[in-house]
Order: sequence, then C-alpha cells, then structure tokens
Amino acid sequence: MTDANLPDGTTLAALDLGSNSFHLLLARKMNGELNLLKRLGEKVQLAAGLDDQGHLSEEAQQRGLACLQQMAPFLQGLGEQQVKAVGTNALRAAHNSQEFLERAEEILGVPIEIIAGREEARLIYTGVVFTSPKIEGRRLVIDIGGGSTEFIIGDGAEPVLMESLHMGCVSYTSRFFKNGQVSSKAFQQARLAALSELLHIQKSYLGCGWQVAQGSSGSLKALSLIAGQGEFATLTPKKLHELEKELLKQKSADHWTVYGLRADRAKVLPAGLAIASAFFEALQIKEMHFVEGALREGLLYELSGLAADVDIRDRTLNGLQERFQVDLLQSQLVQDSSLFLLDQVQGAWGLMQPKWRDKLKRAAALHEIGLSVAHTQYHKHGAYLMQYADLPGYTRLEQRKLAVLIRTHRRKFAQGDFKSFSPEDALKLKRLARLLRIAVLLHHSRPDTPLLNTQLSVNNTTPKESLHLQFPEGWLAEQPLLQADLEQEASWQAQAGFELTFS
Repeated sequence: MTDANLPDGTTLAALDLGSNSFHLLLARKMNGELNLLKRLGEKVQLAAGLDDQGHLSEEAQQRGLACLQQMAPFLQGLGEQQVKAVGTNALRAAHNSQEFLERAEEILGVPIEIIAGREEARLIYTGVVFTSPKIEGRRLVIDIGGGSTEFIIGDGAEPVLMESLHMGCVSYTSRFFKNGQVSSKAFQQARLAALSELLHIQKSYLGCGWQVAQGSSGSLKALSLIAGQGEFATLTPKKLHELEKELLKQKSADHWTVYGLRADRAKVLPAGLAIASAFFEALQIKEMHFVEGALREGLLYELSGLAADVDIRDRTLNGLQERFQVDLLQSQLVQDSSLFLLDQVQGAWGLMQPKWRDKLKRAAALHEIGLSVAHTQYHKHGAYLMQYADLPGYTRLEQRKLAVLIRTHRRKFAQGDFKSFSPEDALKLKRLARLLRIAVLLHHSRPDTPLLNTQLSVNNTTPKESLHLQFPEGWLAEQPLLQADLEQEASWQAQAGFELTFS
C-alpha cells in the first residue's frame, strides 16, 4: 500500500466509502509531510439501504453513485499509485456489493477495494497517530461508524489490539430508532445490544490497558460539540448521562442542530450516544478526547509512504510464515525462481507494473501455508486461509488474488477460480499462476539453492499462450523425476487451454 519513493509535489487522494458517509481527501506530499488540499464529505447512509437479506437497495446505491459523481472530477489525472479508494462495513455486508462497485468504478476510473474490519481499525489508528500529538504510553482509539465500531489499543505507532464490532450509528438507527423518535425503552435496548457486542472484547481490552482514550468519528465529534455547547469538550460518563437525559426529555436529537449539526447527523446521533454510553461502561472509560484523524487520513499516510519504515504487508507475511511454520528456505527458493522467470516474460505478458511482481513474490512466499492444515490438497487449505484471515495491510481483493494464486499453484489448473476478477486481472493472474507453478515444480526436490539455469520464452500469437522452457543442453536428460513432473504439468496446462513445452 505504501510507496516511499513518491516524489515531492505528488498529489494523493484517499476515498473512504463508509456505511454512513463518503469522504474524499486530497493532499500533496511536500518535504516529508502531507499538505491538505481538499476535504469533501457527504452523508450517504449506505447501511440504511441494506435489507433483511443483506442486499443493498437501488435507492441507496443511487445515493452513493450521485455522491461519487461529485467527487470524480477531483481524481482526474491521478495515476494508480496516487489514489486509494476503500469500502467498509456496509459493502462488506452487502451480498450485491460487486454490482455497486462496478458502477462506482466506472464513475471514478479507479478500483475500489473492500477492507476487513480489523484492517479498517488499523488504518483508523494510523490516521489518528499521524494527525495528533505524540503521547506517552498506550492509547485507546474508538471510531463509531455507520455499520461498525472499531476499537484499537496501540503503543506509539503500533496497534496492540484491534477489533471491529457490528454496531454502528446507521444500522442501530434502522434497528432501534427507525421513526426518528427516541423512547427510554428503545434507547436502553440499543445500549444493551451494544453491551452484548462488547462482551467479546471487554476482558482483553481491560487487561491490556491504556493511558489516553481518543474518539474518532462524526458521532463522537458531534457528542463532543454538544457536551461543550458548541466547543469541543472532553467526554465523560457524567456528560454522556446528561446528554441521555436531555435526549429522552426531547424525544429526538433535532434540537441539537443548534450546535451546527446537520439534520442527517442528528438523526443517527441517538444510536451513536447509546453505543458510546455502552463502551464507556464496558471499558470503564473515565474520559475521552475527540481527534480529527480517521480512516481516510490513515489511507493517505500509508499511500504516501510516510506512515512507516516497513510495509505492513511484509510484517503480516512474516507473521503468517511463522504462524503456519512455512519452510523458509523452500519459500525463498520458489520466490527467487518465480521472479527469475517473470523477468524473462514480463514485457511480452504485460506484467511490467510493480504490483504484479509484488503479487507473485507474496504468493510464492506463502504457497505452502496450507501444509499446516493437511498435506492432502494443501493448496486449497492455503487458499482458504489466505482469503478469509484478517490480514493487516491487505484488502479483501488483494487477499482473493493471492488466494487464487496459491489455489492454482499445483495439480489441476482450475480456470473457474478466476471468474470473479475483471477480464484483464484474470488474464494477468493466470499468467502469474503459470510462472508460480513452474517455479514450484523446479524445486519439487527441495534443493539447497534456486534453479536459475532455465530460459523461458512466450508465444502470444495463439490462444494457448505457448511457453517454452529451455534447459542447458543434456541437463534435463539426467533429471528423470523432473522430466516426468514437467510432462504431467504440460498435460494439466493443456487441459486449461495453455501450452507448455520444454527441452
């Protein structure tokens, strides 16, 4: 996600398609800092458009698309390395999210990636850390979103605990305050529902501890302003209780618009207050300070390369290798060999962009993680782990791409696994998969050094995309097991409509 080599003067854009609001930030990288150029935000309330079957309504989609139409002009002229667009809880939950993403990407001209809850939490924490003063000790950061609430405890720039719970100001409004009226019974039901969710994290978070609690989100911003009667005030259990009493007396949050709240924010604020009241009690929070940083700032700082010295994805990859006891020597051999093969065909196959090299390298490093589950069909186990684990630094789309490479690195070449990608991405991923298969095959005997004595050539003039693997003269004749493996591989590739020859 990061690129520390982006030159000064580069314009960057972060687009957060949240469950309540869409936010766009534009900034310019200058002298190791980000200078904000433009900030746009619009209430869309995607989460309110989710029906009982988990489908996003056409009306909600149209609200989102209309908002993106307004934001799209600000992205014109920006390259792929300059823009990051992500979707959060509502798009994670919607069964038809792909339908919306295709329409949205056509408007924006950039890909949109759905991120997991814990990845959202990590990026929120990054946004808070890099836009607020340094503190001593640990901090607790909480962000109430439209469909989920993120909880992070971190030490310095490093998150220690991260969680995303299924409770948000829009989803709870639809569930408990649908008619806009607030009763004591409905408020307590919302609060108890939030307390029930918090049971999952209460013990571990209290055990970890923190020195400072910070709130990041529109709901906590609004509550802070109301508590301070138009000025930002520290939130405390006493002030939240006072707001609750006032809300129940008025039976709606409409009167709070005098503090500058928009009507659509006031509508979801009772749910936000119920959630805040619950986590103040469950986590025994004494006071909380509002901070401006959030997900979109985290995206910008990671995009710029200013957020960390090390790509978080590398740390995650190393953690996976350790957790699933990957043979590091074999992993490195396959990485070296697959990249060696890529260097020979990347021009002919349109794989010159660094992102394709990166995907091949990471898939090669993790291709054996499924062995920790079982040797039989370990490629399938590995693909499942890669696709469904919460992996910091990786979007869901990135995980799916790595999963399909791991799934197809051996045995039959399953063409159907590529159908969920765009035609261009599917083609590139199939090409990477073929390179990874050959690299794995060449190191089937698990040697001590990489096999780099091969020449690979490609013929794109036929639909079979013929590959020819050339070994030093006479060498292959002395490797009967490898020759048998290559013959089997040629057969599997032929079944998939490809051609592999060797000599």
